[in-house]
Amino acid sequence: MKYMMYIAALVSSLSAFAQQGRLYLSTSDTQIKTGSTFYVDVMAENLPEVYGVQLTLNYDAKSITFVDQDSKAKGEQLEQGNFLDEKHLYTLRNQADSKTGQIQYIASQVAPAKNAAGNGRLARLYFSAPDNATQAKIAITLAEFGTRSGEKYTYTPQTPLSVSFANNYQVQAKPGTGFPTWAYGLAAVLLVIPGIFLLRRRPAAKHAEQSV
Repeated sequence: MKYMMYIAALVSSLSAFAQQGRLYLSTSDTQIKTGSTFYVDVMAENLPEVYGVQLTLNYDAKSITFVDQDSKAKGEQLEQGNFLDEKHLYTLRNQADSKTGQIQYIASQVAPAKNAAGNGRLARLYFSAPDNATQAKIAITLAEFGTRSGEKYTYTPQTPLSVSFANNYQVQAKPGTGFPTWAYGLAAVLLVIPGIFLLRRRPAAKHAEQSV
């Protein structure tokens, strides 16, 4: 209960503070193969010292489907990022509404966590694109941060992230790999081909030695 009161103090009754740094949406590829799953990251850059966050995002619920990241929890959840201290984090709200296309996330660090600042990932959203999808937009509509001393940073929503879909596009690489699925097969082929040529050349070399 005390955590809920603390977070409420951070995100609702705070004095406004000058905005520093920025928030933005990022993904490894905005051209996604239809029928596949893709992700979008909520990123922070050059943020001052903060302790809690309140985010509201919107997506085209008629075009793409939000993919739940915590089957044990009620409702549909986003994946929390690493900007805030994950070991000392209290989540007040983490909920996606598949009908309206709205995602709400409210969380705060708790003692003994130190202030968070600088760059990092606040959250990761997963979506699936149906076979008839052509394009979709994801946007941050509200972004507020609370400091440990009671100030508030409010960030102006940025231009929505536009994603397009087609059957001939590639499946997006998994986070952290930077390598699309099809590339693994190509790499395997490129590794095998030199071995085949070496096997073919060895008998010829042996025959040459015998003739000498």
